[in-house]
Amino acid sequence: MHHFDLTPSPADRPPELLTPAEAADLLRTTEATLAVWRSTGRHGIPFVKLGRAVRYRRTDLLAWLDARSSTSTGEGAK
Repeated sequence: MHHFDLTPSPADRPPELLTPAEAADLLRTTEATLAVWRSTGRHGIPFVKLGRAVRYRRTDLLAWLDARSSTSTGEGAK
């Protein structure tokens, strides 16, 4: 008898979608701040619209944080 592992590999899994509250918690900010950033385009954080619902991909948020990492204050704010 064959045993097949039906668990999807990480590459096959859909991206984890976070609510604005979960995204705000991850970024240590508020939902209101995220809403302002979305409406103004400030900081360019990618988000997904599902009907009226807004979601954030965890991978997008982590990549955004990585891109904003600095080693000194002299590097300038992005």
